[in-house]
Amino acid sequence: REKGYSVLEAQNGAKALELLADRSRPIDLVLSDVVMPELGGRDLGHELARREPDLPILYMSGYTGDDVVQRGLLDPEAPFQQKPFSPEGLARKVREMLDSRKGQS
Repeated sequence: REKGYSVLEAQNGAKALELLADRSRPIDLVLSDVVMPELGGRDLGHELARREPDLPILYMSGYTGDDVVQRGLLDPEAPFQQKPFSPEGLARKVREMLDSRKGQS
């Protein structure tokens, strides 16, 4: 929000899918924790890819990227930001992903 983005919040992956289904507001990117109750980040990502294949997803976790991949929590090619991160670092990664998406359109 500090960087001018509109943010929709969901308590878990299932609620995130409800927000996506609502369609009253466009969603340009999903930022998801890897470990969540009800529907984890990887399963959320697979469902989002099925419903909205062009919607970028940035995953975050307190675990390292290698650790979440080794535990089977995330696919190796998935965009990932390790916590803790600075607001500037997160904003930079979000901007890169949004710009990359525009370049593919």
